Amino acid sequence: MNTAFERFVKAVVHETDCSREEREDLFEELVVHLECAASDYQENGYSEEEAAEMAMTHFGDGKYVGRKLQHAMYPYRREMLLTLSIMSLLMTYGLYLSQLFVMGDWHYGWLLLGVATSSALLFLTLRPVVLLNRRAVMNTLLVLHITVMGAGLLLALDLIPPYSAVFGIWIAAVLLLAVVLIFRTTIYDVPATAMNVRTETKIIHYFNLFMGIVLVCGTLFFLYMFLIFASEGYLRLWILAIPAAVWGIVYALQLILLKRGRQWPAYVMAALQLAMPFLLFGLWILTVRGGAQQ
Repeated sequence: MNTAFERFVKAVVHETDCSREEREDLFEELVVHLECAASDYQENGYSEEEAAEMAMTHFGDGKYVGRKLQHAMYPYRREMLLTLSIMSLLMTYGLYLSQLFVMGDWHYGWLLLGVATSSALLFLTLRPVVLLNRRAVMNTLLVLHITVMGAGLLLALDLIPPYSAVFGIWIAAVLLLAVVLIFRTTIYDVPATAMNVRTETKIIHYFNLFMGIVLVCGTLFFLYMFLIFASEGYLRLWILAIPAAVWGIVYALQLILLKRGRQWPAYVMAALQLAMPFLLFGLWILTVRGGAQQ
């Protein structure tokens, strides 16, 4: 295989958000395309080096072609993720400072979570990690981000007008964009691999997303109740994130099992997700009892 072609195609593929399997397929396809083009030039009397150079020149600039392929495979997805992460970062800092200087409250825990999820989205958008399962990781991160931003909505509504209206609308836009990206990642951005076009795989995605939404709503409800009736003990609230973390891990494991053709173990693990709301309720009881004992 021509090493010049390998370097050129790697630059093209690096500009895409494909998974590892997709990148391998795309890499092989583009190299074969360049080799066929170079072979045609050689038949027309050019040397091997000249033919290779002309094939790459005719193909175009590597980074430009990569960005075009990214847009063709996943139209505007990167732009939407960049918009979401930047809007979330600006909103997180703005809401924290408003709570600090207007209401006199410093919700540093929420600030750290908001910056962490927003920064993770930004990092994975700018530097995709090919070793990860993109759909599972991105969906899990988006669900966690919605949970954090939902808590931010409660903080925004606690502000005085007009700050409450401004941040309320801002967070609503962030939440809407995150939900759109979840369904787009699951339904529309389907990679060209056999595993991802199977009906059972789509059912697994739908079911896990439904359970993720249930967990988000439950977590926000318990968080809201705690903020209303508790005056201290905010550091204990981190345990309410445990069900969401377990949900994400089990979600990723299901996709790994499906990819390896082990359907029944994947279905059994999917059934385990039904226990996550009960786990959340149990942790809420522990949190309330822990606060009552202090």
